[in-house]
Amino acid sequence: MPYFERVEFLTLDEFSAQAALSSGEIDWWELPGRDIADLVARDRNVTLISHYMPAMGILRFNQLYPPFDKPEARRALLKVVDQAEAMTAVAGADPANWLDGIGLFSHGTPLANDAGIEILRRPRDPSAAKKQLAEAGYGDEPIVVIAPTELGGMRPLSLVGADQLRRAGLNVNLQEMEFGAVVKRRTSQSPPDKGGWNVFFTLIDRSIPNIHPFGNPNLRADGKAAYDGWPDSPQIEKLRRAWLDACDLAEQQRIAAELQMQVWQDVPFIPMGEYWQTTAYRKGLTGIIPGCFTVFYNVKRA
Repeated sequence: MPYFERVEFLTLDEFSAQAALSSGEIDWWELPGRDIADLVARDRNVTLISHYMPAMGILRFNQLYPPFDKPEARRALLKVVDQAEAMTAVAGADPANWLDGIGLFSHGTPLANDAGIEILRRPRDPSAAKKQLAEAGYGDEPIVVIAPTELGGMRPLSLVGADQLRRAGLNVNLQEMEFGAVVKRRTSQSPPDKGGWNVFFTLIDRSIPNIHPFGNPNLRADGKAAYDGWPDSPQIEKLRRAWLDACDLAEQQRIAAELQMQVWQDVPFIPMGEYWQTTAYRKGLTGIIPGCFTVFYNVKRA
């Protein structure tokens, strides 16, 4: 049930947001970063939910242009992606706040599984990744990585992700810009050296919802009709359709495990780990639901 006639959204940097929450100028800060969460929690007038909603990091390829038009090149990066390192950069050193060894679906949900996950859990092997990239035809061409300058979680993910690409021997051209420009740029199908891109990093959470084959847009693999990156995998699409036709949870789980194995072959994206986002609000609010995306129909004044 809604209890407010009007909700006003404000975009603030984290220090302004913290000050506004503390002074009562705002009621709710949707996603404070881990680096400032302890400061927020010390305010006696504020409630901080440390494990509010999980979000998964994503490495996304442009599959229209070399080198990532070849699955061999995309598979090479499975040897260098370090989920623990990525999530530490995003959510801090305490492993209680993040998870590695993450596959396609958000942890703890019915379709989450470990099929083939050892490909991301075994020791990282940059030398093998370099060799595989060379065999796939990579010749030190610039790899354009686009990254936002102002988003707390996505920026550190992009920076540490770019470092991991460099370990694989990729000649990374990191181009940083405001998030709105990233969103516009990643829709471009132009060549990377003419206003396009090769790689971006992003975050998805359960508000998408990342819990089934049609909830994660990164799994759509029908070419230029797909989400930015435009993967083309008839087998992934076949499995997604089969999931829709499955009659019970056991069959859905079997298909989800087969789908995850197929993703390690076709690599439309690479999961970068999962972490717990925080939220903070004035103690005068009640009805906020942890584990759910931000909604207002249950929220009211105490």
